[in-house]
Amino acid sequence: MARRTVRRARATVYGRSNNSIYIDGNTVRTIEPRFGEKRPKMEVEKGHHSDHLILPQVSLGYYLFFFIALAVTAFVCIGYVRIHSDITASQKRVSGLESTLSRLKEANDEEYERITGAIDLEEIKRIAMTDLHMKYPDESQVVHVSLESDDYVRQYGSIPEEIKQDVLKK
Repeated sequence: MARRTVRRARATVYGRSNNSIYIDGNTVRTIEPRFGEKRPKMEVEKGHHSDHLILPQVSLGYYLFFFIALAVTAFVCIGYVRIHSDITASQKRVSGLESTLSRLKEANDEEYERITGAIDLEEIKRIAMTDLHMKYPDESQVVHVSLESDDYVRQYGSIPEEIKQDVLKK
């Protein structure tokens, strides 16, 4: 008996009566129409089968706008795919050229090492001095040239004969 009075007191405090149905929670389960109310029905065209619904009237301008937008979208997508494939082809071509360049550099380095390894400077000196009768120049035969830069000397004309004779006499 004491439990019933506590429940009645709680129900009146929370603003409900004991005769009402109360469901805990904060969501509506389903909304059912009250007794006697009818649910709204879709409009049906007269003279046609009841499965056909009335569609809203769409103007020709709407269809024209829709197809123009569709064409522009297709054009942009096709252009994007074409540009993307061009970029991919260029990247493949560049990677092929880079691999060719690295192979050529490696072959060039190997050939350079082979050539420099095959040169014997002592043999060249021996042939020059014995077979070709070459000798080291005297101090009087050396011509000093002042350079404006640290590069190399470029001769644009022939050396005059009198300078050649002076060098050869000394």
